[in-house]
Amino acid sequence: MNLPRRSLAVIAATNLAQLPIALRQLLVVLLGHHISGSYAVAGAAGAACGVGLAISAPLAGRLLARLGHRRVLLGFGMLHASALIGLSFAASPAGYLTLAAVAGLATPPVTSSSRAILPTLVPAPALSRAYALNAVGQELLYVAGPLAVTVILGYVGPAAALLAFTAVGTIALLLDAAIIPPCGSREEPGARAWTGPARVAVLTLVGVHFAYMVGMGAMWVLLPAFATEHGRPNQTGLLVSVWSAASLLGGLLLVKRGRTGGLVVSYLALLAALALTSGTLLLPRTVPQMGLALLAFGLALAPWLATTDELMVRTVPPHRSAESYGWQQTAGQLGVAAGSASSGLVNDQFGTRAAFLLVSTTLIAGFALAYRQRAGLEAATGRECYRSSHSDIRGAPS
Repeated sequence: MNLPRRSLAVIAATNLAQLPIALRQLLVVLLGHHISGSYAVAGAAGAACGVGLAISAPLAGRLLARLGHRRVLLGFGMLHASALIGLSFAASPAGYLTLAAVAGLATPPVTSSSRAILPTLVPAPALSRAYALNAVGQELLYVAGPLAVTVILGYVGPAAALLAFTAVGTIALLLDAAIIPPCGSREEPGARAWTGPARVAVLTLVGVHFAYMVGMGAMWVLLPAFATEHGRPNQTGLLVSVWSAASLLGGLLLVKRGRTGGLVVSYLALLAALALTSGTLLLPRTVPQMGLALLAFGLALAPWLATTDELMVRTVPPHRSAESYGWQQTAGQLGVAAGSASSGLVNDQFGTRAAFLLVSTTLIAGFALAYRQRAGLEAATGRECYRSSHSDIRGAPS
């Protein structure tokens, strides 16, 4: 089944609108060091962005339902762009840190918006393919984005690079706001918070996502550590590229074939595959061997993220889906921070191989939580409110 043209346009626009968000951490650190000459200031600014996003993501998701996607995207988007422009011209460390925090708090909820809006654009049988395509787009963003930064920095400084990516992202956000359907999933007056199976499902999915992101935060520390330990620090980028390529391949296979099994079963099976293949990370003794391990570990990554997105939107009332994605983002930010810090400590004390156990342990813990709550997840996905709430808007023009 082909995806509607409008859904393809929304996926493309929202992923492009995330460009300055995806590259913000890197550019803020580079520019902060350029301004202050201190990596302490640069790191603090990067942390301020992350903390700001963790705080504001659920609120922004809630506002999407209360005020409408267009208003919130445009409001947050303009404030975010203004903060990034201010960062480009900041002259003092104090001002830079303040603007970095504002940029984090004002992060436009394009991720939550696109994930929540896709069910209004795509027929239910093709929804898994739509989320898989969205996951592939995000993977491309995080692979090609840093490469683009590297190329641009060869010609201009970090301030000009930040301005350029801000301009591209803002234009894409304006396009996204123009093409999303006006109906969306608005919160009705007096609407209550999710209860029963939906509440259990959201707590489970957010908890599992936190565990997953602890592992991912550890990976971003341990891959450079492994390459350095084996005398090939300049091959860290190659390892990341192999890992991302495997994830892209898995996502493209899901886009082509669609999901064949039940949603909860697929979610558990892909999470189990991630946990099992993470064990291969303990075996390599050379960088090429680690590349092979990452090839195996990456295949289920994008498909699992796509299945997570679909499961989330099927378990909560439509007017709560964007907020639930916001909580997922918050859990992700906290998970990355926890994984980065803890893996560094374990690596320094016990070595890289022992530190990779942290990745497997967190994924196993996430699987154990999801498996224990599988009945609740099944009950939540069977709710009639999901099907009936979207039945009147799924036929939106493409």
